[in-house]
Amino acid sequence: MGFNTKLERNFSCLAFPGLIRAIVLIQCLVFALVTLRPEIAEFFKVSPEGLAQGQYWRLLAWVFYPFVTPDDGVFRLINVVFLLIIMRISFLISDSLEHGWGETRTSFYVYGTWLCQTIVLGAAAWLGVPTGGLGTEIFYLSLFFAFATLFPDYEFALFFVLPVKVWVLACLSAVMMLFSGIKFPPLLLVYAFCFLPYLIWAIPRLRHFSKNRSAIAARRLKFNSHLRGGEATTLHRCVICHRSEQSHPDLEFRVAQDDEEYCLDHLTDRSEAAASKEDG
Repeated sequence: MGFNTKLERNFSCLAFPGLIRAIVLIQCLVFALVTLRPEIAEFFKVSPEGLAQGQYWRLLAWVFYPFVTPDDGVFRLINVVFLLIIMRISFLISDSLEHGWGETRTSFYVYGTWLCQTIVLGAAAWLGVPTGGLGTEIFYLSLFFAFATLFPDYEFALFFVLPVKVWVLACLSAVMMLFSGIKFPPLLLVYAFCFLPYLIWAIPRLRHFSKNRSAIAARRLKFNSHLRGGEATTLHRCVICHRSEQSHPDLEFRVAQDDEEYCLDHLTDRSEAAASKEDG
């Protein structure tokens, strides 16, 4: 029984089908509310003042704040377009993860990511440290990394024109985060904890993929060396003339009663020799 099957059987009651879709739709609603009433945005920030007043719901509400911040003027329409693009990509990621993992495992991945980032945001607020890009940006990246690891060959049209595989975009995002961590080393620990659910799942998977890739490369190298040495791997070879299906593609082969393989020319000789031996 696989891990997904066990999880679905034992913890399916905790699953939230379409959880990512629900979060994104709520973000769209919050976007509209903040556009009408900008002061509402303060309710979704994890601030030390709010936590000191017992507003612990902020530790959960941050995930519902939209990735695209509402703006005034001409940029409002641009932000709406970006929001629709993010919503469409998020729906794709949601459906893909639930197809690859199942609803229960996808829900637990979202729960774990949500919890880890909530702990980081709460600790940062308690210590009075600015959170910077932490929040929905890192939350979306954790979903995107999981999607890129499961479906690395999926292509996005960059700038609606240039096709780019999703694993390339994920690697670029990871490199940018690494550079940020090099400039400010404590960020590396923060990122590691925020992406803990992804790392727990992805590191063994990537290690297994690397081992399989090395084994395949070794087998291919061995096969090519046989080809260069004139000893190509064959399925059929006559034990008398040593001709094979590669050297003589039109030749047919049969297995005799002695469990040896002969071409049709020498199979007749082998049969006649066996018959003479029996008569003698």
